[in-house]
Amino acid sequence: MNETEINREYYLFLQKSFQEFNESTVRLQNAFNSLERKFEDINRELELKNIELEKTLAEKDEMQNYLRNILQSLTTGVIVTNLEGQIETLNNCAEQLMGVHKAGAAGRSLAEMVPELAHYTALQQKTAMETKLRINGRILEILTSPMLSVSGSSTGRVFILRDITRMEKLEEMAKRTEKFDAMGELAAKIAHEIRNPLGSIELFASLLLKKSASGEDREKLSHVITAVRSMDNRISNLLMFTRKQKPLMRELRLSAILAEVISFVDGIIRQQDIDLATDFDPDNIAYVRGDAEMLKQVFLNIILNSLQAMQGGGSLKIGSRIAEAPGEFPSEGQAPGLPDLPGLPGMIEVGFWDSGEGISPENMKKIFDPFFSTREEGAGLGLAIVHNIIDSHKGSIDVESRSGSTFFRISLPLVRVERSGRKKK
Repeated sequence: MNETEINREYYLFLQKSFQEFNESTVRLQNAFNSLERKFEDINRELELKNIELEKTLAEKDEMQNYLRNILQSLTTGVIVTNLEGQIETLNNCAEQLMGVHKAGAAGRSLAEMVPELAHYTALQQKTAMETKLRINGRILEILTSPMLSVSGSSTGRVFILRDITRMEKLEEMAKRTEKFDAMGELAAKIAHEIRNPLGSIELFASLLLKKSASGEDREKLSHVITAVRSMDNRISNLLMFTRKQKPLMRELRLSAILAEVISFVDGIIRQQDIDLATDFDPDNIAYVRGDAEMLKQVFLNIILNSLQAMQGGGSLKIGSRIAEAPGEFPSEGQAPGLPDLPGLPGMIEVGFWDSGEGISPENMKKIFDPFFSTREEGAGLGLAIVHNIIDSHKGSIDVESRSGSTFFRISLPLVRVERSGRKKK
């Protein structure tokens, strides 16, 4: 092979090599372009996934906030503890009912913060229980059950707290009304049976008194007549208690009724050196439907009871509030040792606080009973009649007492409220 042929072969080889190189370059460029497109597709997919993830996280945060707001807005208390009895979650209502602060509650032992719940924090992991406890002056219905994980294992305990103080008070009043009805029927029959012979005794004693000339006999007969009339008066009070109250219902401005009663007893209050304070909202004038004279009798009876408990002087506070939503009552000047109690929506509440000797625990359940009195001269029908009048007005009355203070609260249905010259139905 000569030199020309050799050069020709080299040329062809180089040409072929360059051609293969160009083809490889094109293939490599195409592969790079394809890879670049795939990379762009992956980037777009990742961006979409990130958007979806951010949206999911935002929805999750929104749902968490929503559920947290629901939890905090509940009028039922919720407490969640871990297996060691330490508080993990506490809502606003539980904070108020338990008298604890959320800020310092997390991680602390529930049994230490609320000793009344110590027994229930130590229950077996899968034990559920329902009970009633008096905590901070309130009657609470407490339901506790285990907090379970997805696998079914216990991770702690859930406590559900419901304030049933007002419900218990209303049930107690309903039971008193039922008892009064039964006692009233029996008392009315006995009263009528006694009243007839008493009338005869008084008649014959009066006739004998007219015919008797002896001073000693006349004195004895006068004593008989006086005793008969005294007994007849007590029977009249008894019949007033047993008789179904038929109030003459009309719309009343409650503050005006209270002002009239307070004015009536003002002289006695000054004479006994009692410090009187009133707390009525001038911007919210409440109206109720009721019998003015009956309501005056109710308020007068309670005030006189308070004055009798403060023979050596003291302080008396009379206040009212419109309970459009549950809240604390009174808001200011609360009598020492008395709990804040939730109000009933749609009611006007009148409270009477006195700094008297208080009511002993054994007498608390008897004070509305007929014929029960701590005073020898008392007939024991005053508060029983008050109870019946309030019941006939579709209201409620309850009392709380501690040593050195007593609080009567009367709740009456609200008809309307005048606010700053505007009327609101």
